[in-house]
Amino acid sequence: MKHNIIKYMAAGCLLATVSSCKPDMDLNNPSEVSTNTYYQKISQLQKSLIPAYQALIGRNQGGYCFTTLFTLLAPGDDYQRTYKWSNMYQDTYNTPASDAAAMGPWQDWFNGIMAANLAIDKMNKFAVNDNDKETLNTMLGQAYFLRGLYYLNLASLYGETIPLYDHAIATNADYYPANAANGTVYPQIINDFKKAAELLPVRSKLYADASNIGRATQGAALGFLAKACLWRPLIEKGKSVDYDTAIAALKKVIESGEYKLNANFKDNFTNNPTTENGVESVFEVQMHNGNSWMGGDLSDSWRWLNIGLPDGTGGCWWNLAPTPMAYNEFENGDPRRYMTLWCPGGADFTDMKGNTITFDDMNAKCSSDKDLYGTRKACPDKMISDTDDDFNDPLMRYSDILLMYAECLHFTGHDGIDVNDNTGAKYWIQQVRNRANNIVPSEQSKLWYSKSPGTIPNVDDLLNAAPTINGFKMDNVMNVIEHERCVELMGEYYRYFDLMRWGMKDPKYLEPLKKLGWNENKMYLPFPQEELNNNPNLKGNEAN
Repeated sequence: MKHNIIKYMAAGCLLATVSSCKPDMDLNNPSEVSTNTYYQKISQLQKSLIPAYQALIGRNQGGYCFTTLFTLLAPGDDYQRTYKWSNMYQDTYNTPASDAAAMGPWQDWFNGIMAANLAIDKMNKFAVNDNDKETLNTMLGQAYFLRGLYYLNLASLYGETIPLYDHAIATNADYYPANAANGTVYPQIINDFKKAAELLPVRSKLYADASNIGRATQGAALGFLAKACLWRPLIEKGKSVDYDTAIAALKKVIESGEYKLNANFKDNFTNNPTTENGVESVFEVQMHNGNSWMGGDLSDSWRWLNIGLPDGTGGCWWNLAPTPMAYNEFENGDPRRYMTLWCPGGADFTDMKGNTITFDDMNAKCSSDKDLYGTRKACPDKMISDTDDDFNDPLMRYSDILLMYAECLHFTGHDGIDVNDNTGAKYWIQQVRNRANNIVPSEQSKLWYSKSPGTIPNVDDLLNAAPTINGFKMDNVMNVIEHERCVELMGEYYRYFDLMRWGMKDPKYLEPLKKLGWNENKMYLPFPQEELNNNPNLKGNEAN
């Protein structure tokens, strides 16, 4: 699908440009293309989804292309800014309302919401025949899914008083909404994911047509429905998690048989077309590196440039880096440490001349921050001739589904069940840990786990040994879930939000953030000042 999105993007952008550049005169040109005249066929409605998907990457560099790396990763305890970007405010919890990095996600994801609303409006009004009804429902399900995803992200970053757009723009007044009332954004997110799950086909059916690979599926809608239920304490600050809805959604994904864990952990994070959108992928952002430089393709990732190799290697900027906490979170004998990080004892990088560069070589080139590491996950092992790359960005994997399910079972009283019984929380944690120990024969031959299995213990043995890892003693199932989510999903944007949502229930999970300067008044990013200047009806949040 990544190529299909690029193929149609020009048409979508042209339509947006033409329809927004009318002269200020009361004239109607019957031949002019506009949103009111264009969407007359199923194929044209299909194109209405293009800008909705494209906002995941972002026209303003605010999506998963660039600044999302900082807004979602920097506040956690596993990443920190380097000396290369000393004024990365997201790392300090003192982001000013004028900060461009904080404004980018707001702009791009609200653009995605506008595009999704337009698609929903046109599809609901379309007079569909019986032959096209299933196709239309599939497209409509994708639009609801994307709107739900953008609102989940925005409400988690800025709080629940963000503007609530539940319909396509119809009047000038629609451009100047007031703040959403408390308790209104979360229900829309839940309803959007529920509608999407009802309308979307399962993965195997949708992806039978190769041109649909990468689009949202029923499994993605159910997975994010569950995530929204677990993230409710962030969206509706302090409200309780809806475990019943989350369990039902996760159970349906698991029992569908549509997903399984890759035997090879690293297969989730390559740009190999045979492993992208693989059996473990529930939803990932489709990246495509075209001919334009520095993100001009509106389709590629700056991940490796910003958080990949340490400064001085491969031309990387290394603005954000994994911390000593990130390195130490991995147990000895866990191969995931070396597939996630550039670190001592790990993989080598190959430069443009074919030279092998070890982590010690990388570290020696750094003029400062020598206690930090690099991000190998979803980044190239060999030098590429461009600053951006085409590694897809996985937003949800099946391992996340299993760990969310384990969390739900924990909080509903299923800790004491045998590790081999799938009705208990420990069983699902163990599935993820089992895969972590697998031999990875496709890895660099110097790496021990390319020939020998990992040695991390099973859940019961970990609980019995009860080591303390970064301040959390592994003597209870919840702390094991905290640890396992950290190492399995490191660099996948969830650590900060996990700590905050758990901390709403148990303040001990907020301690790692408080040590870095966090407090509850700094829970959200401020509304962008430019938005407040342009919209007199909108008031800032507690961070403004």
